[in-house]
Amino acid sequence: MGTPKYVQIAEVLRRRIVHGDYLSGALPGAPKLMQEFETSYMTTRQAMRKLVDDGVVVQGSNGRLEVPGAFGDTPKLRVAYLHHSGISLNDKWRKAISGAAHRYGCSYQDIPYNYSDDAVVFETLDQNFDVIFFHVTPLHPLLLEKLRRRSDRVVSLFTDLTGYGIRCFDGINIEAIGNLVEFLHRRGCRRIDFFTVEPRLTHPSPRQLPWERALARYGCTGRVWDDRVTPPETSLAHAIDYADRLIREGELAGADAIFCTSVEPARGLIRALADHGIRVPEDIAVVSFGSPEQARTNTPSITVVNTPDLMPLASRIFEHYLGIHSDPGRLHYRFELEDLAPEEILWIGESTAADYHRKSARNFSRCKQESFPSDLSSTSNKEWAL
Repeated sequence: MGTPKYVQIAEVLRRRIVHGDYLSGALPGAPKLMQEFETSYMTTRQAMRKLVDDGVVVQGSNGRLEVPGAFGDTPKLRVAYLHHSGISLNDKWRKAISGAAHRYGCSYQDIPYNYSDDAVVFETLDQNFDVIFFHVTPLHPLLLEKLRRRSDRVVSLFTDLTGYGIRCFDGINIEAIGNLVEFLHRRGCRRIDFFTVEPRLTHPSPRQLPWERALARYGCTGRVWDDRVTPPETSLAHAIDYADRLIREGELAGADAIFCTSVEPARGLIRALADHGIRVPEDIAVVSFGSPEQARTNTPSITVVNTPDLMPLASRIFEHYLGIHSDPGRLHYRFELEDLAPEEILWIGESTAADYHRKSARNFSRCKQESFPSDLSSTSNKEWAL
């Protein structure tokens, strides 16, 4: 027997509430829902009663169904999060933004897009939101100009646009890459390569300079592998293809570890290595930056620069816009290394072994060529002997 229609309607409404679709906190009335779902008054009322019984909504004094904790038609701020459609409802950044919105009595709406030039991205910036958090890559110059003109009410995730007067909601300071290099150096890694495919307009990647400084600090070498994906191809698929090509050409032979700028390229690299019989972590270490929840789900799990609890940073951003603790001069919201305990900076997964001093025990030699190319001057294969 199939699921009753009133239960199906209740589940659709529940998902909309989770996504923040009802900005005012009040659900549409029964007549509108009857028209939308093409159901009888009785079926619609059953669906609405189920939401009440399940504690998803409450009945207000005016008889309308409202989301608990919502503030009627007058939220303190109307907040949106513009993000790729592929992110999970359990995404750490989404939970921090939506959680802070609820804590401070603000409405919240997810606005997913399918690609960076999607019309919804441009249209959202013209809507009546007080604050728009966004994560869009790559940033087309036309979009960047539109964001710059609205710098007082947009907040960039990860991408540093503070030079345009746009606030940045980031995780941990990227200098934590130095902690990652130190971790690998203690385990015997001496050549630590840099791998990125992310679709950003910035060249080189902002995470490359901290990697270079860390190599110099610990006397390591490394090579840069930079081949940006062009949407709609995914970073994961492109990373697999790019890494496969590098392995076939023998370019990664001699590397003890590879630092990937995010978890998606790391996953693709690990897949390509496995396809060639190269073991992670036994033959080579793979590490990355951020997204510890995603890093945990990979096999092997990936050692990353950690992302601490984001709620304190999200709260400070909301308190600025609400005038509770206004700080107009502060544009960058992130965790500084001195504010964190050492064990909070890295999340150690299965992609790094305890010791890489004995190269004779590793199987990477099957990919070696007689020699590397003599001209290493291009951006994509630059040698760093620091």
